[in-house]
Amino acid sequence: MSAFDHYMYVLSCGDGSLYTGYATDVRARLAAHRAGRGAKYTKAHAPVELVAQARFYSKQRAMSAEALFKQLPRERKDRLLRLAQDEPLETVLRRELPGFGEDSAGEFVARKLSAAVDEEYRAFMARLLPTVDRRCIVGVRTPELRAIAKELSRRDDKMGFMRALPHRLFEENQVHAFALGFEKDYRKATRLYNRFLLYVDNWATCDQLPVAVFAQRPWETLELVGEWLDSGACYHVRFGIGVLMRLYLDELFEPQLLEVVAHAGLGGDRAGDSPDPAPAAYYVDMMRAWYFAEALVKQEQSAMPYFERGGGAVPLDEWTRRKAIQKALESRRISSEMKERLRELR
Repeated sequence: MSAFDHYMYVLSCGDGSLYTGYATDVRARLAAHRAGRGAKYTKAHAPVELVAQARFYSKQRAMSAEALFKQLPRERKDRLLRLAQDEPLETVLRRELPGFGEDSAGEFVARKLSAAVDEEYRAFMARLLPTVDRRCIVGVRTPELRAIAKELSRRDDKMGFMRALPHRLFEENQVHAFALGFEKDYRKATRLYNRFLLYVDNWATCDQLPVAVFAQRPWETLELVGEWLDSGACYHVRFGIGVLMRLYLDELFEPQLLEVVAHAGLGGDRAGDSPDPAPAAYYVDMMRAWYFAEALVKQEQSAMPYFERGGGAVPLDEWTRRKAIQKALESRRISSEMKERLRELR
């Protein structure tokens, strides 16, 4: 059984009647019916046999099929079940039932994710994402997620998926994040990003969010960044720092932005305040450290004072300062001479 197993099933009862239900595990559900624990109706009309099952990729879609099938006259049900002897019942329903039709945007995403599951990659990602319930990770690699997002962006009903928040799966959030990058209208993008950020619960989804649309109006974007940094919400703050790192370290750079990031945080909490820092403070301060390591590459003269103890207009806390040094030492874009200097500052 996987995260994408959602079934409508049909049972024949001892008196010749039909029973239709929903399950994620049809075999277990059939056993429950036979044991008299499945439903009052099947207990009273035993024995039961499985006639057909239709697999869907979301609970909503499977239960919609169940409700639609139940409303049909018996003759129509029998005809559909005869057709299902030669092809999958879900194919028959899509073709034969008016209004059932094609997959919704959410069903499309789920079906595409199901076809790209990699169990080894799932285990790898679960180790990297301690804030995400591992049951919500199915293991789909980034190139496939980008491809699904691109296909989704071309669908007329894409907003059906984008509005269906919160998503259950980590990979659904990743597809959503990548799909946001196809929105070119600044105002609409701002609304969509602000709504999605309310549901971001991990560093990977936060960092995958594209930022190109915000370069259209850099001064308005700075106001947005200020709102994100002042929000007190971990991934709003982390995303805001990420926008400054990706858009404002080149021609849009202003030295006071270093002060903004040095001061940013979650109400004074820092990752280094305890030996076991809270995840929220940790993920914000790791982004602050990453920002300063990038700033050292692109704006060395302005950034360097922050790497010194007590340096910079707003001195960095010691934990973030040392993490920034560590990240800078790992960079291939920093000279060996500068790395020697940084080692002396640790």
